[in-house]
Amino acid sequence: MNIKKYFWKDLDLCTALVEDLGKYRRGTGENNRADDIEYLIQLESCLSEMFRESEHLPQRAHLLTANSFIVLRMLLENISSAPSLPTHLTTDAEVEDLCTELLDTTTKLLFEVLLAVSDHPTFGTELSVSRVISFLESHFSTFGPVYSSMIERGLFLISRTSAASTTLLLFSVFYVVEVLCRNSKFCRGVLTTSHLEDIRYYCANPELKIVRCSPLQTLTIERVNRLLKVIS
Repeated sequence: MNIKKYFWKDLDLCTALVEDLGKYRRGTGENNRADDIEYLIQLESCLSEMFRESEHLPQRAHLLTANSFIVLRMLLENISSAPSLPTHLTTDAEVEDLCTELLDTTTKLLFEVLLAVSDHPTFGTELSVSRVISFLESHFSTFGPVYSSMIERGLFLISRTSAASTTLLLFSVFYVVEVLCRNSKFCRGVLTTSHLEDIRYYCANPELKIVRCSPLQTLTIERVNRLLKVIS
């Protein structure tokens, strides 16, 4: 916890890591692209861990709102687009697997961000879900396809037998998809235009698809049902 405390005190460190997200998503042009994506996975996992269970640290909210939300704005901008890939790598199996893993870490990071802005009602509209969505919508030409990929990933996961190893990921995906669909007309448009029938088919009766062996899986079922209500 001391690491998180010092991390949220250091604007320069946080800014440097977030800037690296943008740099390596665009590609450095110096290393193997697979190496770049692996670094992004580690970087986003690190940032997710810094957000996780740090809601009691007042430094976190102060840093996220500092300098007109510069860190939050850069973070959302940098995760709002898929990594650029040279044409010859788009069919590379290793890179494809890494891109799926990166999508998962991006989803988990956005999940932690949404939780973080929900944890500070005393900041009012300064730090809120609506502000996060506003930032994402300002980059919707690139974030729209990312959101669509998140939906597809959720449908893939829920169509398979749930396992303990995917419990947190499944909850994170449907939390992000539902919150954005409920609060953003742009995200709702992506879902209803391209994924409506698949969601109704694969997400119907989620209690039959997700084994209730932990409180988190029960919460996942509730979140899926919320999504179904939003699109009904």
